[in-house]
Amino acid sequence: MKNLANFKIEVRTREYLIQAIFQMLFDDQKAAKIIKQFKEEHKLKKVDFKMFSSSMKSIEKNKDKIEASIASLGIKNSSIELIDKSILYFAINEMLFGELDKLVTIDESLRLSKKFSSPDSYKFINAGLDKFLKVI
Repeated sequence: MKNLANFKIEVRTREYLIQAIFQMLFDDQKAAKIIKQFKEEHKLKKVDFKMFSSSMKSIEKNKDKIEASIASLGIKNSSIELIDKSILYFAINEMLFGELDKLVTIDESLRLSKKFSSPDSYKFINAGLDKFLKVI
């Protein structure tokens, strides 16, 4: 695995982003409310809140497109854990509307899956994102 020590702020920001997406999907909360909450709760930590806010707003704006992309992969809403869906939201949003390289996005998504989800979910995430990468 790559040495992520030089990217601590980016790594932490993406981890918070996954948690925020989970919260958005779980409670159907608005991005602005979640952004405000995370800024307050993590104000003493080094976080790229500009990137965090931009991603959250993009996900909220493009939620229907992201949902359609997940559905186009043959993934049913009822068969996916919410944390895995949150990771897919992050990755698909980044691939379609973000600035991060697509392969880096997949690599980060796998790392996040290994950190936050079940032990084998990274395989599901990898297969879904690989399939998505071939159709975009």
